Order: sequence, then C-alpha cells, then structure tokens
Amino acid sequence: IMYNAMKKISFLTAVGLFVFTGSQLNAQVSTDKLNFGFKISPNFSWLKVTEGDVMKNDGLGLGFTYGLTADYKFTSSDNYYLAADLLISTAPAILKHEGKIQRTVADTTESYEGVGFDYRVQYLQIPISIKLKSNQVGKLKYYLNVGMAPSFAISKRLSTKVPTGNTDVYDGTNVSSHDPNATENTRYQFDGGKDENVQYIFEDDISVARMSLVFGAGVEYPMSGNAVLVAGVRFDNGFTDFLSDDAYSGRHNFISLSAGIMF
Repeated sequence: IMYNAMKKISFLTAVGLFVFTGSQLNAQVSTDKLNFGFKISPNFSWLKVTEGDVMKNDGLGLGFTYGLTADYKFTSSDNYYLAADLLISTAPAILKHEGKIQRTVADTTESYEGVGFDYRVQYLQIPISIKLKSNQVGKLKYYLNVGMAPSFAISKRLSTKVPTGNTDVYDGTNVSSHDPNATENTRYQFDGGKDENVQYIFEDDISVARMSLVFGAGVEYPMSGNAVLVAGVRFDNGFTDFLSDDAYSGRHNFISLSAGIMF
C-alpha cells in the first residue's frame, strides 16, 4: 500500500513539474541564471554481477530516456552551473542463471537450469550535478558534469525464459511477463531459501530504489533566439544493489546518448 501511494505521488509530482515547466518553455522564459529545456536519449544498460558466480549478465539492454533539464548559474562566472533533470528512464537488465534453481508450485518443486531473466524497469530519475562549461570556441561550448542520480522504480516487469525441454514457467498461458516484486501470481516466481540439491533457490525480486553516480560530457550549439541545441553522452554508474536476494548482488549501469534543446 505504501509503495503504491509513493508511486502515485511520484507520478503526480512528475506530471505537475512537466506541466509547470512546459508552460515556462512555451513562453520561452530565460534568465541570465536559469535555463530550461527538454531532452531525449537512447541508453544501453547492463548488470555488473558482484556476488554469485552462477549469475551472469546476458547482453546489453536497449532503453530510452526522456524528460526535463535545467541549468542554474550559481556564480558570477559563465563556466559553473548546477544542473538538474527530471527524467523517465527505461533500462533493461538481462541475466542468465547458469546453475540449478527451483520453484514450488502447488506443493510441487520443479528444478530448472540455464534460466534467463529479462528485467524491464522504468525509473523516475532526478539527477543533480555540477556542470562545467567552457568559453565559446567558434560557435560551440563544451561541458563536463558530475553528480548523483537518485532513482525510483515506477514500473517493473520480468520475463523469465526457460531453455527448451523444461516446463514453461508461465504454464502455457498467455502471460509473458510478471511483476517480480508482486505478492500475487507467485507461481511465476522463484522462491528464496537454500536446498542441498540445488546451488541456490533464486529470489527474483529487485530493489525499488537506486542510487548512482553520473558522469557526462557534451556540446552546446546556439540557434536562433534563446534556443541552444545540446548533445552529450552520460555514464550512469549504479552503486546500490539491483537484486533483492541474499546470495546474489549486482549493480545496474547504463550509458546514454542525449539530444535536447534549452531556452
């Protein structure tokens, strides 16, 4: 109940900020200290497994980010800014368990080997960073930024893939994915605990909060009026645990390529 309430509050807050800031953008409000804009970016994500030898990252995930951005000049110099974003980011995490794991359905225990886990997580991100801008070189300005990005999962889906020859986790139904943290539909999920016949019984729950360090670089190109075209790259390095499991740990990272406009 608490999580659902927080999710609704986060969504309403995001919508309110989008509407408010959007009205400012439409009016092309710009001051000497504060500039608003929006950006979009594809991202490439992966999970770095830090504990649990049989759990492996199984490829890059392709996601997408969009949202609002703002720069605030907090000194008299034109080179130092405080940057803040309000973003919706979808970042997959694709894993494969190379050992044996099991789940219990209707008091029947079933064992599996080589199970794949394809997580599709959507985050509300609020990156805050220090941005250092160069003086103008020709028509361009270059920037570097570093900061932190608290994130909160607003949507979580997991597609569990079992190799050919084993029983389908979804039992031949039309279901193709499930919420890994849901308390209902536990027949699609793996149980926590240990067993002498398997290496570990994997819990597929994930953490709903994420904290990361962000490092970025890019360029700014002035257009007509107050508009500035911005392009850059950002490395989002997670340092909190993505998996909610006693035996396995992993950090969710992604790289994004962004394009946007500021006023």
